[in-house]
Amino acid sequence: MKSIVRVLIIASIVTACGKSTDDTPPPVIDDGDDFVVDLSDCPMGTSRETMDILTWNIEQFPKDNMTSAIVQEVISQSDPDLIAVQEITSVSAFNQLISELDGWEGMAVRYNDSNLMLGYLYKSSEISLNGSAIQLYEEDTDMNNDAFTAFRRPLMINVTHNPSGLQAYVINIHLKCCNGSEDRRRGATSLLKSYIDQELADEAVIVLGDYNDDIIDEDNVFEEFIADADNYYFTTTPVAEGESSEWSYPSFPSQIDNILITNELFDNEVETKVQTIDLCFGGFNVYESFLSDHRPVLIRLQSN
Repeated sequence: MKSIVRVLIIASIVTACGKSTDDTPPPVIDDGDDFVVDLSDCPMGTSRETMDILTWNIEQFPKDNMTSAIVQEVISQSDPDLIAVQEITSVSAFNQLISELDGWEGMAVRYNDSNLMLGYLYKSSEISLNGSAIQLYEEDTDMNNDAFTAFRRPLMINVTHNPSGLQAYVINIHLKCCNGSEDRRRGATSLLKSYIDQELADEAVIVLGDYNDDIIDEDNVFEEFIADADNYYFTTTPVAEGESSEWSYPSFPSQIDNILITNELFDNEVETKVQTIDLCFGGFNVYESFLSDHRPVLIRLQSN
């Protein structure tokens, strides 16, 4: 059996609610055994009765030689059904992760020479993939370069949650970051809304990922979605309006990892919350060094 690094993130480095007293990295032991992470103080609250979907910018996966093993443990303990992933830099490493996750399937999609790819992971006993993943605007080489950049075209799948029968289109996005790119994000919003309005008008749709902008700004690049409140809702709005300590991007801080649903799912949302699992890694600095500068965000959906 292959020997891998074992990292113990244990009670000795965390206090109540998993908060560390300092930023001391967790003890690392190379004993040729398994990798262990204790997330008992940071439960996600998933359930077999609900379709539990995460969006997670995993920051240039894999950023450390232990990242894949840590991700396996996080997924195993948190037990979501479907994960939309942003910033995959190595397809081979991501495929290896899939192969080592018992009962899971997935894919990463490369476009041209992208090194920040989108992908999905899903638990095959809970989620059925209906057809193949579709990269939106793949044939349009001109109109979308500014909106999505040539390497970040939205990745859409259609899934069914087997226990509940709930079906939805899921669109994974990673919009262009930073000040100066507001027009790109505004253009992406317009393109996405037009696509959903025209192609998926009567379908349940979830648009999730790294929006790279706040959804509560006064001059809002997502205004087309926000203004159409009868048909679209950001389920992360209460998070964005809440305490900054609960936001998905703590180092700024900001709430830029968001989830949008169409009105077909308004009555299905149970809850949406940012998963502060970094608290069980002895603090955000430790979590970021091994995994990501983004926290995952979870939406739980029930059948009608």
